[in-house]
Amino acid sequence: MVRRSTVFISCSLVALAASAVAAETAWYTVTGEDVHVRCGADSSYYAFTTVETGSRVLVKGEKLNWARVVATGSNFEDAWGYVKYPASETGRFTVSADGSTGNTMGATPVLAPNMNADDLAHSWRQLCILPRGESLTILETSTVQEDGLHAVPHTVHKVLLPEQAEGWINMADLEAVINEPVTTEREELDRTPEMLGETPVEETLLMEAVDEVVIESTNDDVASNSGPEAGEMVWNMPSATGDDFIDSIFVEWINHAQEEEILENIEEEMMAEAMELDVVEVELTRLQQLELTYEGMAIADLDEEEIVCLHEEYLVAAEEEEDPVRAEFARMRARQIEIYATLVEQNGTIGGLVEQIDNSTRMAGERELAIANTGDYEVVGRLEASAVFDGSERPKLYRIRDSKTGRTIAYLRPEEMAIASTMLGQHVGIMGLLSYDPALEVNIVQAARVDLLASNTAHVSVD
Repeated sequence: MVRRSTVFISCSLVALAASAVAAETAWYTVTGEDVHVRCGADSSYYAFTTVETGSRVLVKGEKLNWARVVATGSNFEDAWGYVKYPASETGRFTVSADGSTGNTMGATPVLAPNMNADDLAHSWRQLCILPRGESLTILETSTVQEDGLHAVPHTVHKVLLPEQAEGWINMADLEAVINEPVTTEREELDRTPEMLGETPVEETLLMEAVDEVVIESTNDDVASNSGPEAGEMVWNMPSATGDDFIDSIFVEWINHAQEEEILENIEEEMMAEAMELDVVEVELTRLQQLELTYEGMAIADLDEEEIVCLHEEYLVAAEEEEDPVRAEFARMRARQIEIYATLVEQNGTIGGLVEQIDNSTRMAGERELAIANTGDYEVVGRLEASAVFDGSERPKLYRIRDSKTGRTIAYLRPEEMAIASTMLGQHVGIMGLLSYDPALEVNIVQAARVDLLASNTAHVSVD
């Protein structure tokens, strides 16, 4: 006896073929003037392009009053970025014969150009990391040799920004567009496949995925001379297209003895196809993205602001890493950057001291030159007050001290040359008569003229 059974198979491949649910996005109108799109959610990150007042941008999220915008629409038609890799590693990026397009062969960062610097050394922030198999339009290709930025020669491509690229705009320069559905050019094409003369992607996947939707068997009265023989299956598959395709595929009059085997085969085929379609792309962690971005880059070529941003990025990466080894690696990178910043500061201090020493050496040379050209002076040296002859128990005298040896050459009576009191602490040349005073037991110069040879207002201790 043949029993009636109706089995409905839920086709999981239909769900797999459907597009992934997009994050909440919305169109915004640019209200500010000369609005910059930056490579990070803060004004400290450099800008890589601008958007026009009155134009629209697609916002997919917010962070600290900054909008994350997608590089799609008229504002980004001419926007570009850098793709670079060691010149010897040609397998990382393939270029067409005419050099106009390229394809990624693995995880490939797209770097934001720095509008303010306009050079590769300061264009370090990544806008996205493309997976394998992405095609890019190449605007220009060059090769940079080994330098302070690159440890080895690198190939650099200037490419149009892909739609995966993202930037940041201050929310103060944007205004939400009310009640307008979010659509992209890709979605518009998907809605009108007939215009392209192609079968829609969803329908193609559906046709490949569905073998049988309804398996039905019945025990209705059938004449023995008109029904199928035992073990025979009759497949009725009318021709149909479009929405009638699913309804036209069915199996009727199936033998009960074969039902279990057929259901098992269908399930295995569906699971195998689902495994092939369900490709999960592993997302790189922040630390891995940082290491890819700064591969071959010399930190010495980053300015102070960029070093601060880099340090903060590694600290955030250390907090986000679940692997303790990688987290410690990120903290180590942050400490290296701190040490480098400290060394730069100390080098600046040392440079200032060296400059002071050079100035002092130059001034000393000038004084020596002045002294060397004083053949007409009786005494040449630094004029200073004397702590021995201070006018209390002994008469008040000024002493002239040799700048090289520090020894007192002679003494000068203040009353003989009143102007000498204004030259204390200076190098002077004295014309006059030098003689020995037996009462005071010192050499006394009777000044006829006192000339200032070199200015030095530093305080000098008395003898």
